[in-house]
Amino acid sequence: MLEASIQIVQRRLMLVASVTPTCLLLIMMAVHGYSGYLIALTAFLSALLIMYCLVTVDHSLNFHLATVMNLVESLTNNEFSMRGKRTGRNDSMDGLIGMINRLSESMNQQRLEIRQQQYLVKKIINNIDVAIFAFNEQGEIAFVNKGAGLLFDQEPKSMQGQPIDSLAIHDLLQCASGDVMEWHFPQKSGKFQINQDSYYENSRRQTLLFVTDVSELLRGQEHRAWKNLLRVLSHEINNTLTPIASLSQILRELLPQEKDESITEVDGGLKIIEERAKNLKSFIESYRKLTQLPAPTKRQQNIKTLLRELLPLFEHRKINIACCQETLKVNIDPVQIQQLLINVFKNADEAMTDPKGTITVSCEVQKHNLILEILDQGTGITNKSNLFVPFYSTKSHGSGIGLTLCRQIAENHSGYFSIDNREDMQGCVARLILPI
Repeated sequence: MLEASIQIVQRRLMLVASVTPTCLLLIMMAVHGYSGYLIALTAFLSALLIMYCLVTVDHSLNFHLATVMNLVESLTNNEFSMRGKRTGRNDSMDGLIGMINRLSESMNQQRLEIRQQQYLVKKIINNIDVAIFAFNEQGEIAFVNKGAGLLFDQEPKSMQGQPIDSLAIHDLLQCASGDVMEWHFPQKSGKFQINQDSYYENSRRQTLLFVTDVSELLRGQEHRAWKNLLRVLSHEINNTLTPIASLSQILRELLPQEKDESITEVDGGLKIIEERAKNLKSFIESYRKLTQLPAPTKRQQNIKTLLRELLPLFEHRKINIACCQETLKVNIDPVQIQQLLINVFKNADEAMTDPKGTITVSCEVQKHNLILEILDQGTGITNKSNLFVPFYSTKSHGSGIGLTLCRQIAENHSGYFSIDNREDMQGCVARLILPI
């Protein structure tokens, strides 16, 4: 439309500029008595000249307009490689084509820079430890990074378009930003910090969910805190208990061999002091060993064979072992994992007052993890918040390090250990997750 309008205006102006003087010329020739043949020849030649000029100008105008329109169309379609050819006359049209060429070069450079930045951002997003989810207004997944895909063992592209309910993480969206909560993903369990934000795409609001695994960080800080506390406690307590135990022993040796009732009572009191001092030293020493747990020495181990080796330690208790594969092997430190299982079996055994109670062991492989569950028929857990707190125990003679040791062994194997109440009946279920 623009090209046709310009052509019409240009033709009218040319006709006005050329036909008017031609007509005046022919009239003057007729007035002065020129031959009719000469007048006709002049009119014919003038008409040819006018037509030639119209065609030439139209062709030139069409060429420049087509060049400009093609350049603008390529910019509209985000094609920045096309350049317009200048005529070399340095007129206004050449200036316009030059400006469009420079605009195209600038936009092409900006596009390259944006692509490089997008590639860098994509690399960063896919290599950070934070799982990122983006949801649209319809509650569908608009984007996930590699970290989020690893939590579900899915390719990020295959997850796009799925509804939130398919991931079973709707509760995470209800958390306030900065909250830390324990969560079980298909491929990872632990404590995660939840953060939310939003952005706009095509004027539509999108929700961002950031899930950061803080289990290792919190465990490390907790472990260092307990280690420092135990170092101070063991130093102070040992400095106090050692002379008390020695003094009690010396005082008992100074007592006469022949003891009357009062001396016997004194001897018994000193003996109790000596024994309690030694027991307290042993108690503190057990915690020192907990903070100095060596790194696991891993090797391939048949998990069912490992479980069967523990049965003679609990002959008084019925233990059912149901494993999915007889030949299933896991890369573990068998000594440390056996110690973990002994602690769990011991807790399950002591939790059941009924001698006919059964401990059930089940194991299954889910993708790249071994999930081992130990179920008892005991009284269950009354205070879950203190399960892994050192020094805390519900047993009269417990030291409170068993479950803490179990969790530390599991995490040293890049695994996860938890204890919960059973849902099907009264009792507990201890769950150990180990990578295969």
